[in-house]
Amino acid sequence: MATTSRIWLITGTSSGFGLELAKVAAKRGDRVLAATRSPHKLAELESTNPNIKAVYLDHNEPPAQIQAAVKTILAVYGTVDIVVNNAAYVQTGMLEETTPEEIQRQFQANTFGPLNLYRALLPHLRAKGSGTLVTIGSMAAWYPMAGCNLYNASKAALRWLGLGLAGEISQFGIRHCLVEPGFFRTELLNPSANLTLTAKSSRLSAYQEVNDTTDSNFAAFNGAQLGNPVKGAQVIYDVTTSTGVAEGKPLPAFLPLGSDASEEISKAASETLAAIEEWRAISSLTDFPKGS
Repeated sequence: MATTSRIWLITGTSSGFGLELAKVAAKRGDRVLAATRSPHKLAELESTNPNIKAVYLDHNEPPAQIQAAVKTILAVYGTVDIVVNNAAYVQTGMLEETTPEEIQRQFQANTFGPLNLYRALLPHLRAKGSGTLVTIGSMAAWYPMAGCNLYNASKAALRWLGLGLAGEISQFGIRHCLVEPGFFRTELLNPSANLTLTAKSSRLSAYQEVNDTTDSNFAAFNGAQLGNPVKGAQVIYDVTTSTGVAEGKPLPAFLPLGSDASEEISKAASETLAAIEEWRAISSLTDFPKGS
């Protein structure tokens, strides 16, 4: 084993970025704790990759259970160096149609769960005085999308939790990078995997046209996304470790992943700046006079 071998904990390793990143890290000589709710499903991956160890973790469980799972995970190698919060899913549906239970599940999986995992790991990393956290967000955090606003909002909340956390933990030698991918050809939009459609019985006729458009758009996107998850995982690895294409570069606070992510995030930021300028004079009318 190389002396520079790192220990990764990656969530959502059953498919997509989690799976591909686990393979990349293991191939580069690092050890990977591949977290999943069904470790037995990774038996073949473990058998062909001695650097990969499947571990049980469900970040949707109560904090006490997550803490217990993390204690078991840390016991495997005694520590972790890099934590990748990757597990997520997409809940579709108009906001008026979605149930309180669907809303809770979406934010639990995409926002509260990742935060609870970090909270469970931070005592160990603070005591260690080092560590790297990688939060997998989404370009969807930057704009609204009819029929998908629960997902977008959950990723927007995750964005600011991650960036806010980064400022709080840097004093302990712990780094953080927010990765916001565009559309990648993973299982995220697969209705049989990580895409949950609003039940037909809960849909309102007033939104039928928008729902139909949303359904057809997701069906068209699935399998035709621009991003290659294997290449995406390689870039995430290089950026996180300052190797390969990111040789010598410091860990960024924020990384748009994919040309579509760069384009859409730039567009959203430009529209925000334009709105500020359009209303700047009227907005300033609310100020007290300077010096008063």
